Amino acid sequence: MQPACPRARGTAPRPLRRAHWGLLLLAPLASAGNLQVAPILLEFSDGVQAQALWLENNGDQPLHAQVRVQHWTQSDAADVLEPSQMLLARPAIVQIGPGQRQLVRVLRPAPVPTGDPQEQAYRLLVDELPAPHVKPNQGLNFLLRYSIPAFVLPAGASPRELGSKAATDTSGLHARWQLDPGLLTLTVHNTGAQRVRLSQLRWLPENGPPIELTPGLLGYVLAGQHMQWTLPLPHPFPLTGTLQARLNDAAIPQPLRSADL
Repeated sequence: MQPACPRARGTAPRPLRRAHWGLLLLAPLASAGNLQVAPILLEFSDGVQAQALWLENNGDQPLHAQVRVQHWTQSDAADVLEPSQMLLARPAIVQIGPGQRQLVRVLRPAPVPTGDPQEQAYRLLVDELPAPHVKPNQGLNFLLRYSIPAFVLPAGASPRELGSKAATDTSGLHARWQLDPGLLTLTVHNTGAQRVRLSQLRWLPENGPPIELTPGLLGYVLAGQHMQWTLPLPHPFPLTGTLQARLNDAAIPQPLRSADL
């Protein structure tokens, strides 16, 4: 889970271009976070034209929410989101009563092109909307935002999230890293047909125990794209070693293949 992403009522949202995305982004709320969303990831395989997204209100007042679809790519080592009609959220704006749930159907209006070798990535941005009875001058209030990954799989591919916990094929994943005083710069290029999620990054020195660098999620590298992260290093840090990460839902960390990108 990524750090909080607050958005004040009455202000324009920040540009949707970030270096790191988690499965879920939460903003701290005066209302104690009454909007809940499930599931936290969607996949569309062959023949699947719709998926269910559930929005739940755990509070004691009605709430309003909006679901927007963004095409997700990676450029200049950053995530880029752009509005898209390739997936549709119906209904896109909802009112949910206290203790109630609302079904939002996420639709894929067109089948996957048979010649498309790579999966397409999207983000479903679920925003809590300002309550109509609260005036802007009644103080600063923060609204929830969830960012839900959604993937349209290439023809013939199996859903990755329902697969086994076996080791991920790393033949299409190539990494390069640079060690500077106090910093590690890691670039990962994914030439495969599906995304790779990296977490639990650690450094394996030639001598000594592993050094944990990111205990949780590091981020995604989308199919056919690359990402870069700069991470602080503890001091002292052994300069000779290699990197491991947990890839997707593999049970154990795997070495990152070092290559010139």
